[in-house]
Amino acid sequence: MKNLYPLAIALFVLAFTSIVVAREARLVRYPSYSNGRVAFTYLGDIWTADENGQNVQRLTVNKARDAFPRFSPDGKWIAFSSDRNGNLDVFIIPSTGGAAKQLTYHSADDTVLGWTPDGKGILFSSQRGEDFMALLYVVGVDGGMPWRAGPDMGNAASFSPDGSRIAYNPKGQVYWRKYYRGAYATDVWIEDVSAKKFTQLTDFDGLDSWPMWGRDGQIYFVSDRDGNGLTNIWRISESGGKADRITSFKTGDVRFPSISADGRAIVFEHDFGIWKLDTGNNKLTPIKLDIEAEGEENDTEMRAFNSEADD
Repeated sequence: MKNLYPLAIALFVLAFTSIVVAREARLVRYPSYSNGRVAFTYLGDIWTADENGQNVQRLTVNKARDAFPRFSPDGKWIAFSSDRNGNLDVFIIPSTGGAAKQLTYHSADDTVLGWTPDGKGILFSSQRGEDFMALLYVVGVDGGMPWRAGPDMGNAASFSPDGSRIAYNPKGQVYWRKYYRGAYATDVWIEDVSAKKFTQLTDFDGLDSWPMWGRDGQIYFVSDRDGNGLTNIWRISESGGKADRITSFKTGDVRFPSISADGRAIVFEHDFGIWKLDTGNNKLTPIKLDIEAEGEENDTEMRAFNSEADD
């Protein structure tokens, strides 16, 4: 029995350690990247972490859904959408933590897409009562009335580095009819905002979604043009031409990508986690996040009932 005692202690320590050690987080969503840090949504809140998975920080703790975080160009702020008042509005919060500030107050859902290159405004998409079509808007970091970003309609979008043009999807994704042209096509267009000049950049029967304007003269986007039903990241010159595939995943889709302000990195959802693409050498790296967190809701709810109870 004496020889078994150290073994029992070791087993107890091992079991206890397995309880307190953080587990790899899954269903991590809507990533954004800035200077070695990644912002994302997990458990309905906004978090940040180093790209190696260390220094995890929870920025919001709210029963509402906080989603679509996007770093400002200088990395000091994070814009995000939250339904704290019943529908998605635009908020900003310091990237190191602090109080969130609400910027929009419309009854329609406002989905954060990114920032203007000068860092003075947040680009978002919203259906604001105009034939149920999504339109692109910008709201200043100090709030006030949003203004139209340019295109007549648009879902996902990204400004050129100088802010003079915008790459966008006029229409959203419709997966159940994605190979039907016409009203259900998802292509990438470019608008010269000041000249009001429109150029169709891609023309494909499937999905060419989430355009991201790089600093290398390329526009990156997600497409299922391989024909196998899976989405990967592709790129095409801002002046048009042949599109090139960048990632080659054989299982699972690429979803909700975003490009860093310096254009060097794209982060995206894949296989229930987030990955990083180095646009300089096309290197792919999964970002493993070990998070120990308690959920926001209690397992039980206590209620007092009088004679009104009938079920």
